Amino acid sequence: MVAGTALLGWPVLLFLAFLTSPPGAEHDPGIFRESPGAVQVSALLYLWAALAFIPVVLGLAHLLKHRAPRTGGIGAALGLIGAGHALTLFTTDFYDLALAQTLPAAQAEQVTARAGELPGFLYGMLLPAFLAHVGLFTLLIGLAATRYAPWWVPVAALAGTVVPFATMDRPPAVQSVGALFQLAAYGWIGLRVLRAPQAEWDRPELTARPPVPA
Repeated sequence: MVAGTALLGWPVLLFLAFLTSPPGAEHDPGIFRESPGAVQVSALLYLWAALAFIPVVLGLAHLLKHRAPRTGGIGAALGLIGAGHALTLFTTDFYDLALAQTLPAAQAEQVTARAGELPGFLYGMLLPAFLAHVGLFTLLIGLAATRYAPWWVPVAALAGTVVPFATMDRPPAVQSVGALFQLAAYGWIGLRVLRAPQAEWDRPELTARPPVPA
């Protein structure tokens, strides 16, 4: 129940986080100062999405426990490392908001830029967070390869990941479209998990689809 609910809830939280976020690809102090409520709501939604991401990873790994245990283990390890770092990153919006509210815009931008250049932040927090995507795709490809999910699922998830990065300079409503692709992909798995009998969840390899004839 937790895994299935998280598979449905994570993309919904992500959609709402994008939709409520202030416009602009950068944390512009002026925009943050004008929209303090939206900044905080969006940051909390991103944080809750990152929390929901954890049972998503564990649930997908469980589905590969007997089908492809090594793939599931690698995907889970990478996904959880990325999730842990993402949780720390989404707290920075509150600090950027505080800087925007207490310092001149130029100085606030300078502090934020300097923080982003620190090796500990760049290599110890920011870049490891992208392992979440690597872990997810490892799990999704494993599920597709073992015929638990169709191949359009990882393709839709990839599209959902690419859209926000490709539309960073567009309005938040455009960026939020990527989460709808995620909802289609993870929602499909989530509904199957929720509808599955206990036996299928306990031993998901028993419900493997027959191999496709050559």
